Amino acid sequence: MSKPFVCGVVEGFYGKPWTMKQRAQLFPRISQFGMNTFMYAPKDDFKHRSVWRVPYSVSESEQLRRLIEESKLHNIRFIYALSPGLDMVYSSEKEMKLLKDKLEQVRELGCESFALLFDDIEPQLHPKDEARFQTPAHAQAYVTNEVYHHLGAPSTFLFCPTEYCEAYCQPSFYQSTYLPTIGRELNLGIEILWTGPRVISKHISCASIRAVNKVLRRKVMIWDNLHANDYDKRRLFLGPYSGRSPALVPLLSGVLSNPNCEYEINYIPLHTLATWSKLSIETEDESSEDVYDPSKALASAVVDWLPKFSVAENCTTEIPLITRGDNALESMDVEHVPEKADSPQTEEMMSVESESGEKKAIPSPSDEIPQLPLDCEAPMMPIQDPMTVEDLFLLCDMFYLPYQHGSRAVELLQELSWLVNFDPENQDSEDNSTLSSEWSRKAEQFRIKSDIIIQLFSKIDGPNRSLHYEIHPYVTEIESVLCRAKAFISRVEKNECSFSRRPMPRDPEPWVFQGGFGAELSRILPPEAFKSDDVYRRPVENPSAATCVYFVRPYCPADQEFLYKICLLNSDNGQDGTHLFPDHPDIIGDRGVGPYLEFSSELAYVLTDDAGVCGYVLGVVDTQSFYEAVYSEWLPKMCEKYAAPGPDKSTWNSTDEVANGFHNPPKVIIPECLSGPYPSHIKFNLLSRAQGKGMGESLITCVLESLKQSGSRGVHLDISPDDIRYLNFYTSLGFKEINMPTQPLNQVFLGKAFDPDEDGLPEVTPQTDVPTDQPAANDAQQS
Repeated sequence: MSKPFVCGVVEGFYGKPWTMKQRAQLFPRISQFGMNTFMYAPKDDFKHRSVWRVPYSVSESEQLRRLIEESKLHNIRFIYALSPGLDMVYSSEKEMKLLKDKLEQVRELGCESFALLFDDIEPQLHPKDEARFQTPAHAQAYVTNEVYHHLGAPSTFLFCPTEYCEAYCQPSFYQSTYLPTIGRELNLGIEILWTGPRVISKHISCASIRAVNKVLRRKVMIWDNLHANDYDKRRLFLGPYSGRSPALVPLLSGVLSNPNCEYEINYIPLHTLATWSKLSIETEDESSEDVYDPSKALASAVVDWLPKFSVAENCTTEIPLITRGDNALESMDVEHVPEKADSPQTEEMMSVESESGEKKAIPSPSDEIPQLPLDCEAPMMPIQDPMTVEDLFLLCDMFYLPYQHGSRAVELLQELSWLVNFDPENQDSEDNSTLSSEWSRKAEQFRIKSDIIIQLFSKIDGPNRSLHYEIHPYVTEIESVLCRAKAFISRVEKNECSFSRRPMPRDPEPWVFQGGFGAELSRILPPEAFKSDDVYRRPVENPSAATCVYFVRPYCPADQEFLYKICLLNSDNGQDGTHLFPDHPDIIGDRGVGPYLEFSSELAYVLTDDAGVCGYVLGVVDTQSFYEAVYSEWLPKMCEKYAAPGPDKSTWNSTDEVANGFHNPPKVIIPECLSGPYPSHIKFNLLSRAQGKGMGESLITCVLESLKQSGSRGVHLDISPDDIRYLNFYTSLGFKEINMPTQPLNQVFLGKAFDPDEDGLPEVTPQTDVPTDQPAANDAQQS
C-alpha cells in the first residue's frame, strides 16, 4: 500500500523559533487547508542542533508532549528532527547512544515520526572516523540506518543530506559520489529531503526530480524554501506557491514548506501550497496552467485571509519551546526578560563532553529564551477604513516571491525609473511643453499610487496586533522610501533640485535584489534624493489613537538633526534644555553626539516610533583612538564654530560653559587596565515618550552585538552613583561594577567583557576627571 502524499510545514529556518501558542494555532489551520504534516526543526533551538546531546528537562518535555498531543487532535503528523552533524563522531558508540537516547526520550512523549538532518555542515569526517568510514556519506548512512532500526523502522523517517540541492553537489550533480552512496547505502524505508536545483529554487522541473529520484533510488520529498526569508530580514514573501507543476506530485513523496520566520504572515504560502498539492494530474506535461493557476490560488487565499485582519488578537507573549543560545541577540524589537526555570537541572546537564573531548556548555535555566513583554493591547476604536481584498493584493505584490515582484510593484518601479531617467534633451519631440506635461502627469500618477500604498500601511494597524507587529517593520522601509521619492519628485518639479541623469536600464523589471521592493525603489533614486531631511518625517494623522510600534535601525546622515534635538531635549537633567541654549541649540549635540557621528557612525543606531526618531545609541570600538581623533580633528572645528567665553566665569551661561570645554578640554588618559579588556564604550539617550517601554535593552543589544562583531574584547561606560535604576538596568545586561580604590565622586564605572571566559573585572584607578564629552550620557538623561 502506497503512503499518502506528505504536505505540510517544516519549522526549519534560522532565527527566533515559533512559540508553543503559534504551533498550536498552526495545526488546526493547516488541517483545515488539507495538509497533514508538521516537522519540528528550528535551527536556533540549541537542543535540536548545537547541543543535540542534551536531553530535554522535565518542563521542556511536558511542553513537547502537549504539542505532540495537540497535533494528533488535528490529524497532523508530528515529525521530530534532530541535527547532530555539526560535531558528531559517527564511529563513537557513546555518541550513538546519546543520539538514540535523545530520540527515545521524544518517542516516549508520543512522537512516532523522526528525521535526522545533516544539512549546512562541513562535508568532512572527524579524524576518529577516517579509519572506519570511507566518506561522510557512508558515515551518515550508517548512523541513520542504526537509529532507524533502533526506533523500530517508523513509517515516517526522513533524512536530509549534506548535498541537499544540485548547487551543493560536488563537483556537480552528475559527478557527485555523495548522492549515489546515500542512495545505495540508506535503507529504502527512509525518505530523503531535497530542495531542488538550488537552496531557494525558482523552478523545480519534472526532469530534475526524475534524475535525482534515479540517483537516490526513491521518490524524494521537497524541503521547499520558496517562501523562506531567514537569509534576508528585509523581505517577506506573500506570493502564491508557484514554479512547480502539479505534474511533480506523482514523482514526489511529499512537500514540506519552510516558510517565513514570521508565523502570522504565512497564510497565503501555506494555503496555496495546499491547493497545489490537491491537483495531482496523470500526465507529466508541465504546462498545467489550466490545472493549477497561481493567480487563482492567490485570489482564493486572499479572500480567506482577509477576515483575519479584523479579528482582535494580541501578539503572542509566550516563549519558544526551547532555548536558543547565542543567537538571542538577533531580536532587536522587544525587551528581553529572563524566564525562571520550571524545574531544577542536574550539574551533568549543564555541560556535555563530546567524543572529540570538546566541552559543550549549555545555558542554565536562567538563560532560557526570554518572554517578550510588549504592550500589545489593541485600542478599542472603530476601524474607519478596514482592509479590503484589493489592499491585500497590493500588499502581496510588494512582498511577492524571491525572484519576482507582483505586477503593481513592477509598475511602480518602472514609473519611478522613467521619472528619474527622463531627459527631455534626448527626446525626438521638439515640443518641450508636451514632454514636461507628460512628466508632470506621470509624477502625479506616482504620487497617487504612493499615497494609496502609504494608506494601506495605516490599515494594517488594526485589531489583529499579531499581524500588525509582524508586518510593520517591513512596510516601514517602503513607506520611508516612497515619502523620499515623493519629496524628491516635488523638488525636481519645482526646480529646487538638479541631478545627473543615468541611462535607463535595459531591463527595468526587477529580480532578486537584496532588500526586495523597498531596496529597489532606493536604487532607482539618485544620490540627491537622499539629501532631503524632511522625507524621514513620517506623517501620523492621529498618533495617540494607535498602539505605538518601535523600530531599531542603523543611523543614516539625515538622522543627525533628530539626534541633536534629542540631546537638547534631555540636556537639563533629563528635561528640555532648549531654554538653556537659545542662541546655539546645536552646541549640546556637538558635544555629546557629533564626535560619534563623525568618527564612528557605523556603530550608531536609532529608535523610531510613529512620530519619528525618539532615541539613539552610539558606540566606539577603541576609546583611546576615538579621543585622539576628538582632540586632533573635532575640537579645532568646534573652537572655530564657538567663541571662547570671557575670563569672568560669573558671567557665563550654559553655552559658555560648554564652549569652554571645547577651548580648554581636560586631558583624557584611558588606563591600560580599562583599555585592555574593555576598550570600547557606548552611550544612549531616549526621549521621554520612549522611556519605560523596554526599548533601552533593544538599542543596547544592537550596539553590543556590533561591537562584538567588530572584534572588541569588551565595553565600558559610566553613570552617576545616584542612578540606582540605571545601575540595575546595566547589571541585568551583564555589566559589572568596577571596584576602584579611589572612587570618583559622581561616577560609577561599569564593564562588560565579550569573552565568555573572562569572569572578573580589573580594578581601575582613574587618572583624570572625565571630560565634558565623556562616554556616558551624563550630558543628557539616560534611560
